[in-house]
Amino acid sequence: MARNMAKLSLICSLVGLAAIYAAAISNRPRITPIASLNESFIGLRVSVSGQVIDYREHEAGHLFLKVKDKSGSLVNVPIFSRTRAQLEDLIELLDNVEITGEVALYQGEFEVIPEEAEDIKVVHTAPVALSEITEANAGSPAKVQGVISKREIVGSGNLVLTLQDDGNLIQVFIPSWIVEDGLPEVHVGDTVRVDGWVQLYNGKVELKLTSASHLHVIEDA
Repeated sequence: MARNMAKLSLICSLVGLAAIYAAAISNRPRITPIASLNESFIGLRVSVSGQVIDYREHEAGHLFLKVKDKSGSLVNVPIFSRTRAQLEDLIELLDNVEITGEVALYQGEFEVIPEEAEDIKVVHTAPVALSEITEANAGSPAKVQGVISKREIVGSGNLVLTLQDDGNLIQVFIPSWIVEDGLPEVHVGDTVRVDGWVQLYNGKVELKLTSASHLHVIEDA
């Protein structure tokens, strides 16, 4: 009798756990296509996923992303400083993210606003080979990695780094205000990863840095 009661208790416990798990799964927001967001979603909690195609930092510590999904639609994702401070993963241009948050409308554009670091999942994308950066990429974001073969100051404090990888070269233009804004100290021989915007300067392809946090020292010389 006691054995039967124990078995019954165990079965009830397992059934209860299964019910709790099923409820958790059903309550978890499914991925919502960005293109489907409309005013009926305002105030609702949704999950969206896509690639970070723009990245802007605020002096107060906030981070503003533009995320594009497979449909090509965009949504703004403001990550406020309190939430950003909790993040263990850095977010870089072209990373894939899954964001869960409340839908809002700000200046005519939809936003998904995460409340906690757990609402943000990041899958880092690998840098592309320097040989793949061409004129056709001008105006688009890119992430590269290479060894600094040259470092020079130009104009009024601007920094230009020349990266080398497998015999290919690309210049990284860093405006003076970014140099003064806490750019990591870098030297010839350092291996760095950079994400920025591809542009043409005097007919040559270069990468322009738009934030000090977009340069990461991977290995010192």
